[in-house]
Amino acid sequence: MSMPLFAPTKGFSLSALTSALLLLSCSTLAAELPESHFQTKPVGYGLYELAFDGENNTLFAASTPSFAKGKNTGIVYRVNPATLATDANIQTQRRAFATALDEQRHLLYIGNTVDGSVTVIDTQTGKELATIQLDESVKEDQFTPTREMVLDKKNQRLYVSGTAKKGVLWVIDTANRKKIATLSNMGEYPTGMALDSERGRLYCVNGGGELITLDTASHKILKRVVVEPAKKHFFLNISLDSKTGRAFITDPDLPKVLVVDVNSGKILHQIDVINSLAVLFNPARNEIYISHREAKRISIVDSNSYQVKNSITTTALPNSLALSADGNTLFASIKQSKEEMEKKQDYLIKINLGGL
Repeated sequence: MSMPLFAPTKGFSLSALTSALLLLSCSTLAAELPESHFQTKPVGYGLYELAFDGENNTLFAASTPSFAKGKNTGIVYRVNPATLATDANIQTQRRAFATALDEQRHLLYIGNTVDGSVTVIDTQTGKELATIQLDESVKEDQFTPTREMVLDKKNQRLYVSGTAKKGVLWVIDTANRKKIATLSNMGEYPTGMALDSERGRLYCVNGGGELITLDTASHKILKRVVVEPAKKHFFLNISLDSKTGRAFITDPDLPKVLVVDVNSGKILHQIDVINSLAVLFNPARNEIYISHREAKRISIVDSNSYQVKNSITTTALPNSLALSADGNTLFASIKQSKEEMEKKQDYLIKINLGGL
């Protein structure tokens, strides 16, 4: 199973014909809009996750320009959200993939997937403050890469999924910048996470089709559910509506986004969309945003009716999503295909949600 959010050289096992047929399953009520209707701008090579800094009105974009031997550095682009122009390039000693932002403390956490570590950056100066090593395997065949990160700002904890056959979840004390726990028994290839800081719950999905609930105070697993046992799911990403207790979960190998009750683990609805990658819930507008990498589109879904309101087609492969502080603007990183990735830069698209 490939995870293209952090593995650009591998795609999903989905034929072009299948993709075309699955497109027909999208809601006929959805307005289809081409990328040309929106603001786009090339940024650099190897774009991955985004983070919006509402305090300083800045968009950060993590990138890994090269996977070539000896080229181990990354770049974090500081982007003007109004123009999508790059204001600064922050060089990182290790390749940059995932992002987690603490706006109040002016700290940006960068996941170094292929190094099994996290880099801490001062967003005001652009300087690297620390590198926190998480995987400490001596043997290469025992290495566990980092994947997703979720920040609990209130309790100063950073949770990082370790994606391996016997997956783990690392806990970092962000005040002291130290790893304080390695949680095992996270199932096969734990991937996406979502936090409910008010209730002290962390939700994690994995390649075994499980939704795992953890207590953030004790770090104990409270519940684990195989969400849809009849199907072989490899869950990739999760977004949470903490008010209603709904989780939105993607599986890139199967169509539909699952809407799951986090308390019971039962499926409430299956959103009728094609195979999906990133998912992001927006409580300000009661909308769900979904990227469909191989189909080259982004869906905007009503979170109450689960109908697709708009479908935006892109010329390349949509990857990660981020919202402005007011929830009225959506940003997405768009990656080039394997054939084009060394010829063309990845780019950003800016979608004014109120104008749709």
